[in-house]
Amino acid sequence: MTAVFALCAAYALFCLVTNPAGPITTPDSIHYLNMTPIVPLGYPFFLKITGTPGAIIAQPIIFSAALAFMGRAIVRSTRSTWLAVATVAGCMIVPQIREYHASILSESLFLSLLIVLLGLSIRFAYHPTWRVMVLVAITVGVSAVVRRTGFAFVPVMLLMVLMQRHQLRPSQSALLLVATLAPFAAIVASEQVLAPIVHAGAPSSLMGRHLFAKAALIEAPPAQPSQDAVRRALDGQLETTLAPIRTVLAQAPYAARGVLTIYYETCLQGGCAAEARALTQETNEARQTEVMGAAGLARIQRAPLNFLRLTWLHYGSLWTVNRLRHPDTAPVLNQFIAEHRPMPFEEYALGPGRTLVFDASPNVRYAQWAIFVVAVITGALAVTGIAGAVMGTRLPPELAVASVAALTAHGGLILTALLAAGLTRFLLGVWPALVVACAFGGWTVSQKIRR
Repeated sequence: MTAVFALCAAYALFCLVTNPAGPITTPDSIHYLNMTPIVPLGYPFFLKITGTPGAIIAQPIIFSAALAFMGRAIVRSTRSTWLAVATVAGCMIVPQIREYHASILSESLFLSLLIVLLGLSIRFAYHPTWRVMVLVAITVGVSAVVRRTGFAFVPVMLLMVLMQRHQLRPSQSALLLVATLAPFAAIVASEQVLAPIVHAGAPSSLMGRHLFAKAALIEAPPAQPSQDAVRRALDGQLETTLAPIRTVLAQAPYAARGVLTIYYETCLQGGCAAEARALTQETNEARQTEVMGAAGLARIQRAPLNFLRLTWLHYGSLWTVNRLRHPDTAPVLNQFIAEHRPMPFEEYALGPGRTLVFDASPNVRYAQWAIFVVAVITGALAVTGIAGAVMGTRLPPELAVASVAALTAHGGLILTALLAAGLTRFLLGVWPALVVACAFGGWTVSQKIRR
C-alpha cells in the first residue's frame, strides 16, 4: 500500500512543480469560465470554488487522490501491490493527461471521477453491497454533470448489479436497483432545476449543434415542405447548401474520409453553419440551437442507417492514433486535399489559404497496432461482461472488474461517436478504464495459470 500512495504523491508533486505560470486555455475554456448555457454546470461550479489559478493546483491533487483510492481498493481486494502499482502507473503515464491537469477543461475532473468509479466497481465486484452501489451512482451522477459522457455509465451500473445477482437475495437485487438509479437521478435532476436559474431561463446544450452537424453529413430523403418558413430554410441548407460537403466526403478515399469528416463536423458546429444560424431569426443562442437541432433530428430520422454509418466512422476514428501522421493516411490525405482545393467551406473548415501537408511517421503505425490490440481485448471483455450479466453466469471477481472497466470505456466511446466527432482526445477521456480492463484481464489470466 505504501508504494501505491508514494507513487500517487510523487505524481501530484511532479504536476505541481512542473505547472505552467498560468493555466492552459482553449476556445472551450471560455465556455467554462463564463458558465455559458451550452456546457454542463459541474465544471463551471468547480471553477467557482477553486478559482482559475487554484484549478491547476486542485486538479492534479484530486486526480492523485483518486488514483490512491483506486490503488487501495485493488490492494484490499486482490492482495497484490504490484497489480495496484502497475494499474496506477498506467493511468498516469500518458503525457496529454498531465496537460489536462494544467488546463481549464473538464477532462481532468472527469478522469478523476472515472477513476473513483473504477475503484468503487472493484470493491463492488468483490463485496457487492447497496452502500457501495449508492456511492457508484453518486459518482456517475456527478460525472454526468461534469461531462455528458457520464450518461454512458448508467447502463454499466445496471450490468454491474446483474453480474452480481447470484450473490444477492431477490429483495437485495431490488434494493440495489433503487440504489443505482435514485442517487443518479437526483443529481441530474438537481442540475436541470438549477440550469434555468443560473442561465436566467435560457438553458441550452451542445446537442442541437451536434444534431445539425451530423444531419448535414448524411444523405437523406428530402423533407416534405414545411409550413414554417424558418424550417423550410433550414431544410434547404441541409439538403442543398451543405450538399457539397457530402459530395467531397463521398469522393474521398476511406483513409482520408475519417479525417475530413471530423474537420467538417467540427466546422458545422461553428463557421460552416453561420448562415443556417442566421436563418433561425433567433437572437438567443439557446433558441438557435434548439431550432437547428430540431431540423437536424428530423433529417436523421429520415435516414437512420446513414446516421449509424457515420457513427461507426467516428467510433473507428476514436481508436486511431495521430491519424494525420499515419503512413497509410498522410500521403492519401495530402494528395486528395491538393487535388480538390478549393474545398467546400474551406475558409471555415481548413483555414483560408492554409497549406496543409501532413508528414508521415513510421512510429505511428506501431502505436496504432497497439491501440488496435487494446480495442480488441477490451471489446472481448465487454462482450463477456454483457453475456455474464444477461445469462447469469458467475464471473470471477477479477474478470467482472475487467468487464465493467471495458464496458465503461466502450460505452463512453459509443456515446461520443453518437453525439460528437471522433477526435482521438476523447479516447484519453476513458484511458483509466482501458488500463484497468487490460490490467485485470491480465490478472485473470495469471490467476488461471496459477490454479
